[in-house]
Amino acid sequence: MKDWIPFLQALIWPVVVLTFAFKFRAGLGRLIEAINSRVERGDSFEAGASGIKLGPSSPQTAAGVEPQPGAQPVLEVPPPLAELTEPSTDAAPRVHLVHSAHRDSALDRNGYRYFRLRIALEGDSDSDLDRVTKVVYHLHPTFRDPDRVVTNRSTGFELTTAAWGMFNLTADVYVKGSTEPIRLERYLNF
Repeated sequence: MKDWIPFLQALIWPVVVLTFAFKFRAGLGRLIEAINSRVERGDSFEAGASGIKLGPSSPQTAAGVEPQPGAQPVLEVPPPLAELTEPSTDAAPRVHLVHSAHRDSALDRNGYRYFRLRIALEGDSDSDLDRVTKVVYHLHPTFRDPDRVVTNRSTGFELTTAAWGMFNLTADVYVKGSTEPIRLERYLNF
């Protein structure tokens, strides 16, 4: 019987998938027909985060322009990425929290396993971080001095500390020209 267990385990998922495909065959048929008709019309079809893309195999010409025989198709060129990502000066900076944790047995006490934590602020661009004046980190209430203020831009507003348990961290990011901080959250896991 031991020899059959891996075979049965490998067989379970295909059986489940085939059972659902059979049970919902009418709906799947309609879905496949809809995708097929869109692709045949020349429309593209995109599905899922993985980026499944179906569409015409030839390059698309600009709308309403018929290509001349022997001429290269006219393609619409999107703007350079830099033009798309330049933040406006009055928009909120695009920043997020990052962290790393490393086990440090030298810090262990009272039966708890401690980790060294590094928490910092990163921006989509340097100009986003340049607009930040300070970050107030709100650690778990069991920390001594759970509200910590960091103003050092050169370290990415880095906070280093030690912890023995995982928790939700919040941070208030203060920006030049704004009275209300941006509230960020991050689950610190290690």
